[in-house]
Amino acid sequence: MDSSPHLLRRRLMPLAGGLASLSLVLAGCSAPAPAPQESEAPSATASPTPEVPDVATGDMPRELAELIVGWYQGADVPTGGRLDSAVSSRTTSSGSLTVEAELGTWNGEEIAVLTSGDDVSLAVAVEGDAEEPPVWTIVGGWWPSQGIDMPALGEGARHILFVGADAREKEGELITSTRADALQVVGVDGMGGGGIVGIPRDLWVPLAGGGEAKINAALVFGGPEGQQQAVTNASEIELDGYVLTGFLGFQSIVEDSGGLSLDAPVRVKDVPAGDVVLNPVDALMYVRERKTLPGGDFDRSFHQGVALLGFGARALLDGPGALARSLAVVDPHVHTNVSAEDMLTFAAWLYRADLSKVGHAVPPAPFGTSSDGQSILVNDDGVQAVFDDFADGRLDD
Repeated sequence: MDSSPHLLRRRLMPLAGGLASLSLVLAGCSAPAPAPQESEAPSATASPTPEVPDVATGDMPRELAELIVGWYQGADVPTGGRLDSAVSSRTTSSGSLTVEAELGTWNGEEIAVLTSGDDVSLAVAVEGDAEEPPVWTIVGGWWPSQGIDMPALGEGARHILFVGADAREKEGELITSTRADALQVVGVDGMGGGGIVGIPRDLWVPLAGGGEAKINAALVFGGPEGQQQAVTNASEIELDGYVLTGFLGFQSIVEDSGGLSLDAPVRVKDVPAGDVVLNPVDALMYVRERKTLPGGDFDRSFHQGVALLGFGARALLDGPGALARSLAVVDPHVHTNVSAEDMLTFAAWLYRADLSKVGHAVPPAPFGTSSDGQSILVNDDGVQAVFDDFADGRLDD
């Protein structure tokens, strides 16, 4: 790996009816025809009863079961705005099907992922009025069995900022008001492509509240929202929101996930290159180490993206039914302003992505000096070229 500031880029390779007929029977009469009578108005032909499946829902909550049964039987059920075209184009058929549900939580909201064969339905319990209980709503998914192969997850590019705070939580420091140790922007293009861009923490950028500083200081001066705005200021990329955790939260996520599986591009201290499963201690070391790496902070930022890809690969192998469970593992250990609907529909793109169209890069920021004498990384045209490439939610070769 080149030791000079450089663009670290990696392209991922791929992981992972019947015909109905209608018979008309014509009956004749061999008896003489009766004398003509005054004609009667023909009776209206009854409309055929739509075919609907018998839907087995197991032991999922009653309200959720009613929602998914109604969806498959063509009823008018609560849906999010991303489903407008899917609602109008879905079909129903006879027969039977079984739907399984995985439940979880995200940002204070109940979530569910319901699967039946290749069908996936994403649902959120949406809060209503204070006196009304939450209403389960289908917010996204894809349904080949109903003639809907294209995912209903929203159109256009979307980006979310993942932040790791440099807080000594055991000493009482808050992750919402200390420097950012990791800044990774994950994007999807709404067409099966995506990417991850790591932002070096010493990049010199405008802050949300005015003035300029290293981008990792934005968390100190403006909290998570200020950090989000600083990334937008630097990249000109609008973000759906942020997901923030600290050292302890990151280790808890790794522990609760059964370890961090990743494909390490190079050896980092005791972590060898290749496929490894890291415990919480080694995982934290891996995403923080920079002094022994030839590219320093550039290599560290790249390895943080590798860790995110590791979490994604595990979720991909577990299948979309495990998405609710995976988010529920992360939920207690993060601060976020991303709604359950937005996170579910964003994360679900993982299962519909062409992984040859998912890239990973760190901008090649050159070293410089600020007006007050700090050693910084300059947000120059080379950095902006990476951000411009990523504005559509994916990274090109």
